[in-house]
Amino acid sequence: MPYDFEYHLRLDQSHILPNILKGAQTGVASQFISDIIISLLLFNETIVIEDIQISEIPAYYASVASGMMAGLLSIFLDPIALIAFTTLTYGVVFEIVDFVTTNDPIVFTPREDIFDICLTVLLVTLFDPVARHQYFRFRQKRHFQEPTLQREDRTLSSTIFFAVLLSTYTFLKQTQKEAENENTNETS
Repeated sequence: MPYDFEYHLRLDQSHILPNILKGAQTGVASQFISDIIISLLLFNETIVIEDIQISEIPAYYASVASGMMAGLLSIFLDPIALIAFTTLTYGVVFEIVDFVTTNDPIVFTPREDIFDICLTVLLVTLFDPVARHQYFRFRQKRHFQEPTLQREDRTLSSTIFFAVLLSTYTFLKQTQKEAENENTNETS
């Protein structure tokens, strides 16, 4: 069956806005759920007495921007490339919003970003069969072949699981950075 370029172009264009909105919603939901999970894991003895530890404002902006970027680019990129762009988006937006809100200097860490991207790709490749399926389907479309693999979407619970997994990793990394900064400031 020949590849119908016009059909796929119209189909992709019709998905842009709904994907961006769904990405923003998923970003906020995953950040909040990861806050709850981190609070239970790290602060479980005081969770009964105190409230859940909520991430800082930059983490929520970064999650929303990353989710919106994923929604927009999911039409044009395979899941592996999408991971790279959304990971970089999260880091850049987090640094910019952190600078605007707290005047903390913007520091980009390319080695750390590459490690994060590789780790995320590994986690998704190992634990997300839908991402592997989408990658092979996208590869067919990229070579202008009519996809023989059926479209497969993640369930909402699967989407939230992976978003929480990745948000939790990023949150733990940011928490570790803050602890290292506090230790450096105390010894100075």
